[in-house]
Amino acid sequence: MPLNPRKILGIILDESASIEERCDGYKEEFFDVMTEIIDYERKNLAQGTNIQQKINDKCNAAGDFLARERGQAKTSEEVVR
Repeated sequence: MPLNPRKILGIILDESASIEERCDGYKEEFFDVMTEIIDYERKNLAQGTNIQQKINDKCNAAGDFLARERGQAKTSEEVVR
């Protein structure tokens, strides 16, 4: 059964409204990350490419956003080193 992208985004929007606001803009960032990952997956089904690195990059960027907004000095790149 094919997935309905509009329905999926509606569910994500509803669920993201109930997550904890860890910093200003957190819910919006979360929603943006989730919608982009779903978009990557939709495009991946059409193209047959590996999207794992794109998802990793997007999650790392969201982690960096959260760290910056919560006043932590280290980014995901600094933690890896």
